[in-house]
Amino acid sequence: MKLYIADSLEHLLQKLQSQLQKHSDPLRAPRILVPNRNLRRWMQMQLARRQGVAANLNFQYLEQGISSILAHSARKQAPASLQLWALIQALQQDTRAPGDSLEIYRRASHLTYLFRDYEYHRNPMIRAWQQELKTSPTALEPDIFQLESHLSLDAEDSHYREQKRLYQDSLGRLHEAGYLSFTELAGLALESEDFDSDPLYVFGMSRMSRLHLSILLRLSLHFPVRIFLFDVFAGALQIPQGSSWQSVPAPEFKTRLDEDALIVEHSQLSEQEYNFQRDGLELLYLFRLGQTFLQENNSDLEWHRFPGNKTPGVLQLLSKKSDVRIVEAPGMRKEIEFIHDDILLKLAADDSLKPEDIGILVPTMHRYRAHFEYVFGGRKQLPFNLTDFSARETSRLGDALRTILKFDQPLDRRNVFHLLSNPLIRQKWEIRSDDYEALLDKVDELNIFRGSEDSIFPVHSWKHGLRRLRLSEVMVGPGEFQGYLPAGPGIYDSELFARLWEFLKRLEQFRKDIQCSTDPFSVIRELIQTFISVEDRQEGRIYLALMEALASASEDCHRLDIQPDPLMAREWVLESLKEVAGGIGDYLVQGITVSALQPMRPIPFRYLYVAGLKEGDFPGFPVIHPEDLRRNFRLPGDSSLPDGNRFLFLEGLTSFEDGLILSYVGKDLARDDEFQPSSVILELEDFLAEGARESLPALWISDAYKNRPVLDPLHVSVLKERWHSEIRSGNPLDEPLQEVSLYRKSYRAHQLARIFTEPLRAFLEFKLNAYPLRKEDSADVSDEPYRLISRERKNLKYLLLGLAPHYLGQRSRYRELLEECYSNEMARGAAPADFFAELDRESIVRSQPFLALENPDLVALQDKGLYISSLRPPIQPLPFMQMTTPLSLRGMEFHFTIPFYSEASKTFLFSGTGRVDASGLTVAFLNLLFFALHRGLELNHQVHFISLAGEGKVESFHLRVPLAELQQMAEYICDELQFYGPLMFYEAFQQEEEMTDLHLEELLLDSWQELQDSSHPVLGMVMEKLDASQLMELILQSRNHPSDESALERRIQMRSRIEEVWQ
Repeated sequence: MKLYIADSLEHLLQKLQSQLQKHSDPLRAPRILVPNRNLRRWMQMQLARRQGVAANLNFQYLEQGISSILAHSARKQAPASLQLWALIQALQQDTRAPGDSLEIYRRASHLTYLFRDYEYHRNPMIRAWQQELKTSPTALEPDIFQLESHLSLDAEDSHYREQKRLYQDSLGRLHEAGYLSFTELAGLALESEDFDSDPLYVFGMSRMSRLHLSILLRLSLHFPVRIFLFDVFAGALQIPQGSSWQSVPAPEFKTRLDEDALIVEHSQLSEQEYNFQRDGLELLYLFRLGQTFLQENNSDLEWHRFPGNKTPGVLQLLSKKSDVRIVEAPGMRKEIEFIHDDILLKLAADDSLKPEDIGILVPTMHRYRAHFEYVFGGRKQLPFNLTDFSARETSRLGDALRTILKFDQPLDRRNVFHLLSNPLIRQKWEIRSDDYEALLDKVDELNIFRGSEDSIFPVHSWKHGLRRLRLSEVMVGPGEFQGYLPAGPGIYDSELFARLWEFLKRLEQFRKDIQCSTDPFSVIRELIQTFISVEDRQEGRIYLALMEALASASEDCHRLDIQPDPLMAREWVLESLKEVAGGIGDYLVQGITVSALQPMRPIPFRYLYVAGLKEGDFPGFPVIHPEDLRRNFRLPGDSSLPDGNRFLFLEGLTSFEDGLILSYVGKDLARDDEFQPSSVILELEDFLAEGARESLPALWISDAYKNRPVLDPLHVSVLKERWHSEIRSGNPLDEPLQEVSLYRKSYRAHQLARIFTEPLRAFLEFKLNAYPLRKEDSADVSDEPYRLISRERKNLKYLLLGLAPHYLGQRSRYRELLEECYSNEMARGAAPADFFAELDRESIVRSQPFLALENPDLVALQDKGLYISSLRPPIQPLPFMQMTTPLSLRGMEFHFTIPFYSEASKTFLFSGTGRVDASGLTVAFLNLLFFALHRGLELNHQVHFISLAGEGKVESFHLRVPLAELQQMAEYICDELQFYGPLMFYEAFQQEEEMTDLHLEELLLDSWQELQDSSHPVLGMVMEKLDASQLMELILQSRNHPSDESALERRIQMRSRIEEVWQ
């Protein structure tokens, strides 16, 4: 055996390449064992770059490669999945095991993991268990180290006895099926000594279990084994002189028996270096013991090292570099935004730098993946590839399966629309984005919540709701038909809803099939083919791996004569997806490489970023399960999570050429928490220059940070582009698209009132299309209502208030109206059923203004009048209702509602629950304005505002506005919407304050503070990226209408006139 050690992957690869060129048989591909697919990709790229092509190379992972060498025996090695099912079978027949199938599966998964680790790291114990079985075929002990002599196990321990019994039971079942464990297969093969003479190459294995290393040492007695190690061992190895590979003496170690561990020590390592290099040091120690074994068997281990850096160790080398930075960020999103923008600045400053020269490592990819996708994928300024996450959590196929396989949960709206939002399912069922919105809006309108078998009230089920929709096509007029109330009027795509019904029927059928099938894996395979279409290359790779795994699971269960439970099958499918790697783009070749901090990641980059180094997240804490029989004593090679991560981090520190940036989250702004950096950063600071650590501010652009190297100009440019577009829109799209889809053309009076009452909010809404009242995600609903749905309750409240003027003095008829409205809501599924409906209805009745309806002053206003609206109310038309079209003006539609209008007496009535305020007067006038212009009337009418609170009150005005002036006011509103934007700081203009830049900024900040106090959710999107002067620039600039004092004066006068109409 020969061991090659260098502090550069290129030198190691160059040495491997020279060895491969000596390969004797060109028709036999040399076998190269590598730790992961990413290192394999790097090796292929580098070999192809050096020699023009990289082909006929047999890359394998460690156990896969060793198993293929040992596989000359007539017996087969049991795959991990078969071992799991054998253990499940043992637990099912164990009277002491839990009876729940899900618990059995999860316990079997845990024990399978433990038994595998025992085989790797406590092999003598496992061999002792195996040899007690008469069916075990070999007596050879593969492990050469026998370090277990330093510890003793309590054979009477309950965990020990139970695990031994279950292991022997499951292994006996595998023997009956003709399979062996990895250790048994190794023993048979090593006893036969029947091996090819081709050399074996092991590249980049910075971690190996004692069993794997033992087998490699034994194999080296039969054919050449060449191992290539990355050098992070500091002073543990002698640094040779010269400039080429040289033989070095084996390192010498001392061992010390501690209370709970066997400690390996080296005299040349400091305590700080030892903390980082414990795993690497123990690997060298095992090689040193292996050398003794080889010498006892008339062979030897040769140590070769490339001189490289003369500085002993990575940490000492860092102290000589000035291009190492430590950055504290206020949140994970800010941390990734900093990395993104810092890369942009580096690329702009260096023409020779390419995205492929930059790498980003994170220890917790599952937490950071979404932030990378949002920042790097959302901005689309930098090409990148993202790897090292599981297909179960991140692939579209995994997302679809996680939801479809919830067959033990209700078929509710949340699950159905989560499926319909998946592109793989949309493609299969021909559902476009606008189709999805149409389905969701209609299902929300129909108040569908669950399947018929899961719903308390049938009106909330899919079947009932879709039948109501179908009935609306063939039935006209009010009333029910066989218990079904036709859905409200509206045009919809019947073919689209037919596909939805077919989709739901197939889902329900699948739920029945899998519950009674003896082969649930076949049902799941048919399910995937029925519901999912896979054409994307990345998803296609995951699909093929899953279909292969399903076929394998079905065969494994057949071999062991197991009938798997549907819940077990589901867990197995989802766990198998965990083993399939997901990703975006191709590793190393599609832009910036974003990957996890995993074994053997010292792939060289010019600039390297390591994110996520917050204390608690990295290096982590040792996690030892109470059932783990290794918990009481640590042997060399037993890597804990903190030790392993420290060694990986040390490897990563070697893989940069021009710059290293380490970052961590120092603050959580949402929770107002502060965090410390990881202990590895605190230890590294002892080796770095002063001032290496810096903190990012919460706001990217501020006076305190303008001259720092981190900026975010993108958001500023996007917002300016939105403002300067010819037609104001929420996105800077081409003008034809804006005209079709983005330019708002419909307004209601209460929305337009914000121009006068909240101009900054109106600016954000109408100019930037940033709406504060986000529509509740109606897809994320599953529970049936236990009171009238919130939006319907609100609509009912305002409907009854609007209709109240027609029921003055008619208390009983008003209650009948309320009862009729509530019954209608029940038939539509918006209200609860039975007992809850009675409670809810009574609570609404108690809140009604019955006392005010009998007030003589209000009853005196009773007259024959009309309820006139351009918006259809959610009830059957009443005799006094009149529907009309909205006012159309300059390509826009203005809706209005007049609760009570008597043409004979020239009277308007508006009702509310309190004294009318300025905002209420503005909304009322806008409704009157649009109504009057729609009818071509001038306003010379009596307007009464009745308060229905308590005993009731009335406030009266006489409104006189000529038709010409009404038209001028409407033109003013159109100008504010289309050209100028809401008039800001009206009060300051009225008081003739001097509008300097400084004063404008102060006024804006005051307005902004008021908006912030109201929890306007647009703050996070806009103001986080802009300071006050930049927002002011957006507000005051106008491409179509530049600054004009006369125009400003006219706007102020018109605004004043609208406010004065009630005086």
